[in-house]
Amino acid sequence: MPILQRYAMVPKTKTVRPEEGKVVPDYILDNCAKFPNKTFLTQPMGGDEVLNYTFSEFLSESKKMAAYIESLNLPVPSQIAIMSKNCAWWLMADLAIMMTGHIGVPIYPTLTAETTKYTLEHSEAKLLFVGKLDEHPWNEMKKGIPDDMPCISFPLCPDGLTYDKWADLVGKSGELKEVKKRTADEMATIIYTSGSTGL
Repeated sequence: MPILQRYAMVPKTKTVRPEEGKVVPDYILDNCAKFPNKTFLTQPMGGDEVLNYTFSEFLSESKKMAAYIESLNLPVPSQIAIMSKNCAWWLMADLAIMMTGHIGVPIYPTLTAETTKYTLEHSEAKLLFVGKLDEHPWNEMKKGIPDDMPCISFPLCPDGLTYDKWADLVGKSGELKEVKKRTADEMATIIYTSGSTGL
């Protein structure tokens, strides 16, 4: 029997009480409105190159990916997986998933093919983002991705992928017109912990 961690939309901490009716995407969107020109993310690109995103740029790119996700006409909510090490596009994809009413499923970036397959199938993921991954784990994990799984590759993804590219999709998409209002009782993320699969 799988062990799942299911996280709701409201952050639970000892030091900050959530404002009535506000959920994680609301706090992110508030900061994007308050600090549009402030640098939010700095993404190392290799060597000495870095890519900076202001809050405004982060939100715009997230909304463009959200518009693309919305265009897929997936049932709301659907599970959408993210297989990547931490990077700027991981955060943008996660916000795009939340803004379209879907549920994120992070995939730990060093799983076996068997565990990758199980997680994608058990979660009933309808779409997979593939991002920054080390070569050895990726060579194993890719064997677990079902052949019919639609995939989108982040910048910095493993070489040789033929998936739809993040940059191409956001380059062709306008921004999401209407962000879906999320509530505290909605599921935001399904996290498969170590031991989740018994594999």
